[in-house]
Amino acid sequence: MKMKHWLKKGAVAGMLMAALLSVAGCGNQKNEQAASSSEYPVSWTETLNGQETKVSVDKAPARVISMSQATSEMLLTLGLEDRMVGTAMKEEEVFGPVADAYGKVKVLSEKWPSYEAFMAEKPDFATGWEVAFTKRGIPSDSITSQGVPIYIPSSMQKTDADLETVFADMLKLGDIFGVQDKAKAWVDSQKKELEQVQKELGKQPKKRVFVYDASDGKPFTAYKGYTTNILKLIGAENIMENAGVDKTWAAASWESVVAGDPEYIIICDYSSGVRNEDDFKEKVATIRNNPQLKDVKAVKENHFIKVRLSEITPGVRTVDALKRLAAEMNK
Repeated sequence: MKMKHWLKKGAVAGMLMAALLSVAGCGNQKNEQAASSSEYPVSWTETLNGQETKVSVDKAPARVISMSQATSEMLLTLGLEDRMVGTAMKEEEVFGPVADAYGKVKVLSEKWPSYEAFMAEKPDFATGWEVAFTKRGIPSDSITSQGVPIYIPSSMQKTDADLETVFADMLKLGDIFGVQDKAKAWVDSQKKELEQVQKELGKQPKKRVFVYDASDGKPFTAYKGYTTNILKLIGAENIMENAGVDKTWAAASWESVVAGDPEYIIICDYSSGVRNEDDFKEKVATIRNNPQLKDVKAVKENHFIKVRLSEITPGVRTVDALKRLAAEMNK
């Protein structure tokens, strides 16, 4: 399923290519309590079904279901595979560092499981993108009414999320599961890796970029939010950020791409996983066959960069992706 279709059909808010409700500022609420491994309950404020709800756990969850690949990879990065009784919505190849651990977790469904399959695992905690807990997946009230707390990372809800939001989410998961040391170590390592990338970039000139997701006559692209914010960390300026569109992802015009004259075009590749509809080569061909774009610098210089959607939306892949993108744009 193309990202744009997810955004059009659901409540649009944030960064994943899904129907999401935006709850600006919820990240601070979610991370309001910094507990040590023995300090329970751990609490946060969640927005479910359009309403803010106080959620807490009295002990570290032991039977976890992740309803999204991104949150599965977050949990696995913290070494929590033994506490996961199910995962769902595998959208693409699993992130290499956690691929083996992912293979140890029961897959409940290629997309989202039924309520019955979900509850059969007797979960004591659920997490995922917000869309997973709507009528498109399993409505949140049917889960919480059974005493199962839900945690939706703030980075997957806030329209102004950035890498620090992901770091805060990981630290919060560390609190919830009593693995603060692992969470902090991961955050510290990511910051160190990013600092090294930025140091190597030095005073390289900033690059103009256009993010191309899909096209249905008009290009679907990133405007504001997480994707744009993380690209800034490596000196890449999204030509659509100041286009006057107050959305994270939306349709654009080819004329606006010409006007922005990007030096690099970052293309989301969906050639694997449940979204298997588009691929990189077809999208490059679409661009090359458009006479409007023949004088765009990225087209003339063959500056097309392939990414997975998960690399430029909230999750644990961001810094790895930024390292690669920085290298591609500064050869």
